Amino acid sequence: MTENQQKITSTYQVDTVRLHEIGVVDPYSKRSMELYRSGKLTSDERLYFTLWGSSHLNSSLLADRTRIATAGQPVTTVCVVIEGSLLAIEGESVYRLGPGSVIGLAEGLAQLPYSMTVVTVSKVQVRLFAMHKITALLDRTPNAFKSIMRTTVMRTLGITDTSKVNI
Repeated sequence: MTENQQKITSTYQVDTVRLHEIGVVDPYSKRSMELYRSGKLTSDERLYFTLWGSSHLNSSLLADRTRIATAGQPVTTVCVVIEGSLLAIEGESVYRLGPGSVIGLAEGLAQLPYSMTVVTVSKVQVRLFAMHKITALLDRTPNAFKSIMRTTVMRTLGITDTSKVNI
């Protein structure tokens, strides 16, 4: 490896090829709904399936080499990857992201800027949710649920000081 090359730190994606092979090609089809209710999907696949089919999220198709998040910038939009490949860079770490990846939610909930820069490496289909809408929902969320979300965000971002996460 040359000096300018970076090693991939980790990879995350839902196996959409497997989902298509078992009949999940449209989130609203009869077969997809049967599989969803069957208990045969992993928790990541169920979450992906739910977000893929959500009517509350806007859909967008992004060209390759599109920057969708910049480290240090405020989170304005949460992206859920439905299809395609992305690279995320956080300091010296590089991550491969794919279907099922959620970009910006933890940081946005914690009122922190994006922790990494994320760029598409292929055409990418995403579902988008404006952070201000999520914030408005939080205002009506019971405190007990906010505490669960705070703990989850802290684990996701590796934060140990509760004062740094104001949910």
